[in-house]
Amino acid sequence: MAENIMKGQQNDLSSLMERAARRDCTVPFEGYSRDDGNIPGNILIVESGDCVYSFAKSDIMDRETLGEDRIRVHVREGATAFRLGRMRAGEPQDAFMVAMENIAPPMSPRVPGEPTPANGPVGLANAEAMEHIAPPPAMYVPGAPRYAAASGGPAQVARPQVLAPALSTVGSHWTNRCVAGDAFANNCAHFLSDAFIRAGYTELSDSNPHIEARCYTYARRPIRARNMWSWFKTKAVRTSNTPTQNTGWWAVFQLDESVYWGGHVVLFDSDSCAFYGTGWHGTWRQYMYQW
Repeated sequence: MAENIMKGQQNDLSSLMERAARRDCTVPFEGYSRDDGNIPGNILIVESGDCVYSFAKSDIMDRETLGEDRIRVHVREGATAFRLGRMRAGEPQDAFMVAMENIAPPMSPRVPGEPTPANGPVGLANAEAMEHIAPPPAMYVPGAPRYAAASGGPAQVARPQVLAPALSTVGSHWTNRCVAGDAFANNCAHFLSDAFIRAGYTELSDSNPHIEARCYTYARRPIRARNMWSWFKTKAVRTSNTPTQNTGWWAVFQLDESVYWGGHVVLFDSDSCAFYGTGWHGTWRQYMYQW
C-alpha cells in the first residue's frame, strides 16, 4: 500500500514537472475564448474591448481556467498570431509600437543622484509582463528619489472636490495596489491611477478621451502609461525634464523608446526625494508635470 502511495506521488510530481516544462519559452495571454470561425484550427482570446488575438491551437502549450469564462493560454514563444485592435481612421499605425504594450521594458541602470525606494517592495515580486509582461527592476542611481512606502491602512474613499486635489494627496492614497484587488504583471499606470482616483480625481473613473484601456474589474482603473501621460499634459501648469530637489510634487512620465515604447508613470516628491510608484527609471527621458 505504501508503495502504491509513493508511486502516486511520483506520478503527480512528474505531471507537475511536465506542465512546468510546457511553459518554458512561452508567453502568457488571458481573456475570454472561443474557436476562431474564420481560421480553422485557431482559437480567439478576447483580452479586452480593444484587443483580440487569434492563436493556432498547436502553438498553445498550456492553458488555465481563471473563472467567469476567462482563460490564460501559454503560447509558444515566436509563434505567429493575429491581433485585432481598435484604430482611428487617418491615424498612423505602427504594429511594433502597439505590440510593445505587451513586452516588458529592460532593466533600468541606476544613475547617481536619482530617487531610490524608501521602504517596502517596488511592484510585484513575481511579475511576468507589461500589462502581461513585467518591466525589469530599475537600477540604483545615487541621488535618485527613494521609494515612499505604501499606506498600510484601508483604502480611503474619494470625496468630490471642486479644485484639483494636491499631488501630495495622491501620494497619501498610494497603496501599491488597485482597490479591486486585481493585478497585472506590470501595474505602473494601474496602481498610480488608483491613487489618483481615490484622492479625488474622479475624471479618471468617468469616460475620458485620454483613457483607452482599463482593468477588467468593477474599479475600471486606467492601465496604460501613455494614456496617463496624455492626461498629465492636459492638467499641467508647469513642466520640466529634470528632477530637481525642493520643487514640490510632480507627475512623471519616463520614456526611452529605443528600450521600451510603453513608458512608465510615477509620482515624485522632490522635497523628500521620494517616488510613489512601481519603479523609477532615471536613465530614461523625464517628462514632468505639476499643477
